[in-house]
Amino acid sequence: MSQSKQIRPPRIEGSEAIVKALENLDVDVIFGYPGGANLPIYDKLSGSKIKHILARHEQGAAHMADGYARVAKKPGVCMATSGPGATNLVTGLANAMLDSTPIVAITGQIARHLIGTDAFQEVDCINITMPVTKHNELIRHEKDLVPAIESAFYIANSGRKGPVLIDLPVDVLKASYPHEFQNEIRLPGYNPTIKGNVGQIKKALKALGRAERPIILIGGGVVLSKAVPEFLHFVRTTNIPVLRTMMGTGVIPVDDPLFAGMIGTHGNSRANKILTREADVIFTMGTRLGDRSFIKQPTFAKNSTVIHLDIDPAEIGKKIRADIPIVGDIKAVLTDMNQRIAKKPITKEKPWVSVSKRKSKLSTRDNAEILEGIFTKLSSIDMKLNISTDVGRHQMWANHFCTNPDHLPLLTSGGLGTMGFGMPAAIGAWFAEPDVPVVSISGDGSFMMNMQEFTVAVEHEIPLTVIIVNDYRLGMIRELQHSLYKNRYTVHDLGRTLDYKKLAEAMGGVGMCVTHENQILPAIQKSIDSRKPTLIDFNLENISKSSHLSWDTKAS
Repeated sequence: MSQSKQIRPPRIEGSEAIVKALENLDVDVIFGYPGGANLPIYDKLSGSKIKHILARHEQGAAHMADGYARVAKKPGVCMATSGPGATNLVTGLANAMLDSTPIVAITGQIARHLIGTDAFQEVDCINITMPVTKHNELIRHEKDLVPAIESAFYIANSGRKGPVLIDLPVDVLKASYPHEFQNEIRLPGYNPTIKGNVGQIKKALKALGRAERPIILIGGGVVLSKAVPEFLHFVRTTNIPVLRTMMGTGVIPVDDPLFAGMIGTHGNSRANKILTREADVIFTMGTRLGDRSFIKQPTFAKNSTVIHLDIDPAEIGKKIRADIPIVGDIKAVLTDMNQRIAKKPITKEKPWVSVSKRKSKLSTRDNAEILEGIFTKLSSIDMKLNISTDVGRHQMWANHFCTNPDHLPLLTSGGLGTMGFGMPAAIGAWFAEPDVPVVSISGDGSFMMNMQEFTVAVEHEIPLTVIIVNDYRLGMIRELQHSLYKNRYTVHDLGRTLDYKKLAEAMGGVGMCVTHENQILPAIQKSIDSRKPTLIDFNLENISKSSHLSWDTKAS
């Protein structure tokens, strides 16, 4: 009898293998921009169930993937070609890195035999993006193609989440690939700690139990670990007051009797005083404690015991000493703590902090009351919204006065402070949750950084409201020049030539111009109800001088 032949799997092109791998990984949308080096992938995407969203700039694609990831709670995917396409992703990758957002970026690269020859559209994408990614990899062998893609998603969405980049030479994409996919990710040396050390957990609970003035400080990691229910249970059970960083918005309601405020340079003085001078035990979780979270770093928690819980061991002790370090996933650690507290309670009779219900006051200058009014009126809208912000003065006002739980957490750029993040992030958020309208809060300076992406919202009929806080200047820069440079105002004036209403109409959307404060809420409500891409120009310079409201009601 003849020996039976071994059946080999069918061979397909590398580009088709990537698309199949992405489908297997439950990718439903990719934000990207085509070029010669990644065009083989686009050719195969045309027959795929994966939806591709053509951004108008690669940075916009990265921010869309970021916004998508934050709402979908899974990695967002962006794609660019070699050379300038890849370098245009860098800002978006850095933003995701500092805010721990899981993104998988796929870049095309020139053919392998041309690498190192300064060929057309060649850059060393790996070394350029190494500082702003959790992991990156150049694929030099066909056999590594699909394993690299599969591993990228695991790395991006495990441990401390973050962006991963895979660089794909165009000849690898065109080469033959055996249609085989691994079932288990094996990455020797990469083993994120999920469960916290039992001894450290017991020490932390003992310290909290003995404390007279304990405080909990939370950051965005509580949201990233999907630990909000476990956190709120822990707080309610122990009766310990809570402070937050800017990225911790939305974890605990602002009117909660245990919420004591936001810390940092843009927080409130009472919260900073509690943290730096009054608390005897500080339980920090899910925050990297960036420099804007401190007022006087050398004296931070000088007389306090610090419990520091984080999934990234590199963050513990990096900024402050950690008397009781706990490495682990917040959800897993709090689950453990809650179980132990149920058996041995450490509940405080009443909160030691007297929570002030006075309204936050960020400034008395430059239309502060109007700014506050915009965001409090937005918060009065009783429906689910996904809200993003850009970076600047408006970001701080939104963080304090956007308080509706159905609108939180805000999608905002915390670590990098990226102007131009807001609108593309809102677009990405809509693709993650298309039943929920999206609102982007922007300054006139930030909006112009990525305003081209408004056409994406028009193209896909996204119910996007863009609130432009228009003061004809770089507002945060002017604030800093006032406080640090003795009112020497330079290079902050943006001029008065841009008509946002006409700009919206030129791009196929709807434009409004609000010039009286009693029209703030009607304008926002009209835009949201219309479910059309709309720019609302809140002209702070003239908003109280006229009762006229101008908007375009024609369909875009």
